[in-house]
Amino acid sequence: MKAINPFVRQRDFNRASRPNFAAFAPHRARVLHLLETLAATTPTPNSLCILGAGNCNDLDLPRLTALWSRLRLIDIDLEAMRSGLTHQLGASVPPHLELTTCDLTGALEHLHELIHTPTSAALARLRHALLQTPAPTQIPERFSAVASTCILSQLTDLIRHALGPASPHLDPLAGLARLQHLRTLAELTAPGGHLLLLADFVSSDTLPALRHAAEEELPALMNQALSQGNHFIGMNPWHIHQDLTQPPLANLWAAPPSLSTPWRWNLGPRTYLVTAIQCRKRQRI
Repeated sequence: MKAINPFVRQRDFNRASRPNFAAFAPHRARVLHLLETLAATTPTPNSLCILGAGNCNDLDLPRLTALWSRLRLIDIDLEAMRSGLTHQLGASVPPHLELTTCDLTGALEHLHELIHTPTSAALARLRHALLQTPAPTQIPERFSAVASTCILSQLTDLIRHALGPASPHLDPLAGLARLQHLRTLAELTAPGGHLLLLADFVSSDTLPALRHAAEEELPALMNQALSQGNHFIGMNPWHIHQDLTQPPLANLWAAPPSLSTPWRWNLGPRTYLVTAIQCRKRQRI
């Protein structure tokens, strides 16, 4: 199958998942609990920035707009975000909720180039783009909390789609995209603020036991999968945690990053395993 434009691929993904609001309910409740906990520990006025909002199916917008003094949603697909707002809020979108369109990687044009012209020069341009952090440049404000809601797996999958699963450049470039995303989160977080990354890292396609495992079995299932290298490209939570505890990010945190107990995200034909990685930025760096 011929690879398609990365933006079109992402837009089509959002359109396909748009009707799944009801199916997202248990996962949405998990996300809300994490964000409620952050809001409870953040002095008001507070602010929350969410990367990869998409259709907002995993976000309880009425509750979040009540919890946070400012709420900014970021995604490359403005149509998807507007659709999500209409579905949940109707015409009553509060003025403190803002939308920003942004290519978080700054690399979609280079991925598109690689699909059609897979040269060393195109690879070099992609690598250079992944060393930048376009979102903090585009958005001057900093936030009490910044959350990435299962978007990193989609970003690394765009790289896999453009390069092909057998490319020798895939693993290092996915690692570079992961580090870029963590830097973006860190740069958007105000001193003393919270960083939250939700990572969907394996599915029932390669871990069939995930479908029927008891809730208390999920941590062992997670350890088994990761020990066997059974995870999406660039999405091993242990590696994400390691990136946060090594330069250039290691000295930013008031305490070591924490990794949550995993939970199951059921999406019809496929079930995902998700974990949350959280840390708090120092007041002074």
